[in-house]
Amino acid sequence: MFRWQRPDDLPPSEPSEAAIWAAIDRQDPQGSADVRDRLEQHQDMLRGRDTFHSFFTRFPLLPECSEGSVEFEDPDRWVTSLRLQCGEYHPLESSVVQVGWGICDVLAPVADTVEPVSQSSLLSHRQLQSAPLEWPRDSTFGQIQSPISGYVSWARYVLRVHRGTLQEAGIYEAVYASLFDYGRLPTSWARGLAEFWDASRGTFWVGAEELTVTLSDLQTVSGLPVFGHRFEECVPPDQQLFRRVPSADGDRRGRLALPVVYPTLLQHFRQTYRASGLSRRSIAAMPADLWVRSFLQEEYLSSSSASLHDPFDYGLQRGALLSEETAEPSFSAGYASPGLAGVDEHLLLAGFLALWLSTFVLPLRAGSLRCSVLLAASQLSQGQRLALAPVVLARVYGILRSVSEASSLEVQDSVLPWQYLYAWVHLHVQGAFSCLETPAYFLQRGFPTVLQLSQASSTLESERIRLFFFAPHLVADRFSLVHQPDSVSLPSHLRGTVVVDGVDDRGRRTLLLHRQGLTVAEYLISLRPGWLCHRQGGFVTLEGYQPNRVARQFGFSQATAYDGRPLVPGVSDVRQMGTVPPETRFYAAALTWLHLLRLGTGSTFLLAQSSAQTGVSYTRLAWVRQSFGAALEHGARRYERRVRELGLPRGRRSRRGPSETAGDRGTGAEACTATGTVVPSPTRASDVAPAPHHTEVSRSSRRRAGSQHATSSRRSVDARPSPRDLVESPQDPRRSDFTGYSTPGPSSDFFFPVDPYGSFWPGESSGARVVLPSELFERPLDTQTTLELVPAEVSFFPGGHSADPAAPSSASTSYPVDSASPSTALEGFDYTSEIPCYVPVPPNLRTTDRCHHLVVLFRDLVSSIDPRSPESWVGFTSSAGRLLGLFADFGVDATELAFWEAVCREAESCIWKLRSLSVTRVRVTLPQLEGMVASRRTIADDTHDRLDRSAEALRRHRQSSSGMTQEVDGLTARMQELWRDIRQMMSRTRHLQVGRDRRDRLTRREEQRHRSLQQEVMEADTLLVQAVEQFQRAQTEFQILDEITGRLQSLRDRLY
Repeated sequence: MFRWQRPDDLPPSEPSEAAIWAAIDRQDPQGSADVRDRLEQHQDMLRGRDTFHSFFTRFPLLPECSEGSVEFEDPDRWVTSLRLQCGEYHPLESSVVQVGWGICDVLAPVADTVEPVSQSSLLSHRQLQSAPLEWPRDSTFGQIQSPISGYVSWARYVLRVHRGTLQEAGIYEAVYASLFDYGRLPTSWARGLAEFWDASRGTFWVGAEELTVTLSDLQTVSGLPVFGHRFEECVPPDQQLFRRVPSADGDRRGRLALPVVYPTLLQHFRQTYRASGLSRRSIAAMPADLWVRSFLQEEYLSSSSASLHDPFDYGLQRGALLSEETAEPSFSAGYASPGLAGVDEHLLLAGFLALWLSTFVLPLRAGSLRCSVLLAASQLSQGQRLALAPVVLARVYGILRSVSEASSLEVQDSVLPWQYLYAWVHLHVQGAFSCLETPAYFLQRGFPTVLQLSQASSTLESERIRLFFFAPHLVADRFSLVHQPDSVSLPSHLRGTVVVDGVDDRGRRTLLLHRQGLTVAEYLISLRPGWLCHRQGGFVTLEGYQPNRVARQFGFSQATAYDGRPLVPGVSDVRQMGTVPPETRFYAAALTWLHLLRLGTGSTFLLAQSSAQTGVSYTRLAWVRQSFGAALEHGARRYERRVRELGLPRGRRSRRGPSETAGDRGTGAEACTATGTVVPSPTRASDVAPAPHHTEVSRSSRRRAGSQHATSSRRSVDARPSPRDLVESPQDPRRSDFTGYSTPGPSSDFFFPVDPYGSFWPGESSGARVVLPSELFERPLDTQTTLELVPAEVSFFPGGHSADPAAPSSASTSYPVDSASPSTALEGFDYTSEIPCYVPVPPNLRTTDRCHHLVVLFRDLVSSIDPRSPESWVGFTSSAGRLLGLFADFGVDATELAFWEAVCREAESCIWKLRSLSVTRVRVTLPQLEGMVASRRTIADDTHDRLDRSAEALRRHRQSSSGMTQEVDGLTARMQELWRDIRQMMSRTRHLQVGRDRRDRLTRREEQRHRSLQQEVMEADTLLVQAVEQFQRAQTEFQILDEITGRLQSLRDRLY
């Protein structure tokens, strides 16, 4: 073929396709050139052409990488077996409970090792600080856009007419799910997901466990394919847009490598945009309703909605059984096309798929359609299967990461396919959404789970949702966590079997050769770690995917997960992809796609049973407790109190302000030093791991009489702590919760100071009860922490023998023992008599008179007890013990001795009760206490009023700041637009400079050639003159020769 150079004066849209093929045919008139040479010549003549006159911003497609050029390391088995010590962890107990040992299936790469203690960066943990982040009242985070006008009519037509094409592309069920309106779903769960998203690990924290949206989960809830060709968002240059490859029918002009409808779709976008008069600054997208009006007739632009019980508007009543004719009707000859005149079926299908991608599957801005999705829409319209699930998941991970790491919750870029996330919550949190009955037709046919949310509702109580994420067992009456749902579409006969990802002798992937092999292959892709790539124009976003951190969602046990993501060549930080050169950036994106979707690795993997028993290793739970235990316990206690207040009238709720952090800590909370180290308070409960739930905790046999025996290993948060629980002996060694590991104190690297074991005052429960000042400050410091019953083995008086203190008194039946026994103590008071029991000696005549004197002493001793004078209580027990000893020594009658023992014990019980009353220790009257309460109430009301005024002022300041922020954003957007224009002008200037330099080089080259040609012309002219002269001489000589020849001939004639 010939060598072609683009002329400088050629228009940007030239040469046309006809001109290119005419030039090629002129060079190959006989048609003997190879087809590949002709196509290479065609490709060379496309260089530098722009058919759309710089209307679109062009970016090249990702480079093609063959699997043979790159080698990835894969383990022999993705599911291995480990002997694990499993357990459970509840935040309010501050302990890890061992359940047992066993051989467990785990998801590689994983091991049963100890991870380094890390810091928490969750948004929910940062909200527990003294200055918590708050969601704006007008926040649209989590809202779903309802279908625009005309979408439902267009979708119904496409589902009827192009059902086969959609099924071939693997998106028929996903498109079907977009018929319904999900815009009425509440946004309460969206905020919970963002607050508990761990950006460094790509997971949600639910209690002590991690969960995430896996590729398998996303396919289950949405119906989007996991395996297929890679998804790209860009408008390629003409050299790739019109690239041709050899055709199977032998056409010497080949065929387009990209779909034929793609250039037509781009031209339609350009014409529609220009006809609307929109500004060129937002040329990358147009309003979605404008796109719909450019395709559909006016009568199809109604804002109708579809019902799950009557999807195609046949007038069916609720409860009527759906059939294939009513739920999935086929195309009939009389069904008219809704398209405008001049819009063919291929363009109509591609236009709808572009709308579906931009507004339902991968929305980036509400109510807009971007030109970058037209490539994927045209590919899907040809039945080409694209890997949509990884792209959507990358977008979800990216938005959750940006929101969780933001310093302010006034987020702008938060548009997501929230219906998929809500469906994932509905899949794994039983009770999260209340759904009406879904027709059995969709359940039997395996339609996506998101269909069930078209008629669902959910709780608006964000406190209950946050409590579920902090401690799910505290809201088990409302929500139940489901790790492995039953709706995962795996063949039931393959459950529990080992599958091999191999290659046959012909190089084919064995997983794709079976009838349901594609489903198994996509499940394998969901099991492996890697990178999720979303390429949009010149930007590339990479998000880590680590399913081995959520192995319980696949039916395996969870141990310590390793990072199995491969290193990206040329990229040191995937969060700074904008600083990487474009060539390296696009090559890295191509490699990550190749790594994620690779098959034929030779690895084996296990498909777990749906009823497989799973657990979490004790080592991992120990790491969770050390890293996040403080925040989990603090948040669980805070939101448990708020959840309990939800059922109370507004007047009875706690009147603490919205910023409860400082109030929650109180005087018993942990103090924070200037260096940020958390210092334990003296009221911290001892850090002891309770026994397993199946083992009853043994208590000391030396308990005080009247106390309640605890039978559960879990202490209720409402139980009043005893003095023994509030004091930790400094001499006793601290027992560890972890077998074989030392337990440090609260993590010093945790970056906000909280009380890891609760923020309540001594005696305060997690409810809304107001603690009296006497309970807080007027408790005597010399209160006995233990009242042990110690038997007296030596009598202080001769003749008196002490009896077994546990034995009952031998009182006569004429004196009721219940009237003076310790059982008459008030409920809730732990009372044990310290007066011992005595057995009298035989009486004699000498001691009888003395007993009468002792009776007088007993009466005086009992009468001396003054309820208002604590001094009169001192020494009663010892005096009564001495007198009873004298009674026994003097040989008093056993009945009378039992009577006086009962009297003394009743008096001692009254003294014990008096000691427990705070009014007996404080010289204050009831009216004075009432006055103190009234003054404190006045102070509290004034404080609340000032708090309300402060909140109003804060709201005004924030509103003003929000307005200024919007103005700043507007100015910033204008500056960005101006900078974009400047960049375009600079790019154009550089282009002109390059063209000018090229022209100068061509001019100099042509001048040299011109001079050489001039020399050649002079030489040629000289040779021509010489040749002319030689020709003239020869001509003259030939004339002379002719004359001589004529003369000789005349002489011969004369002679003869």
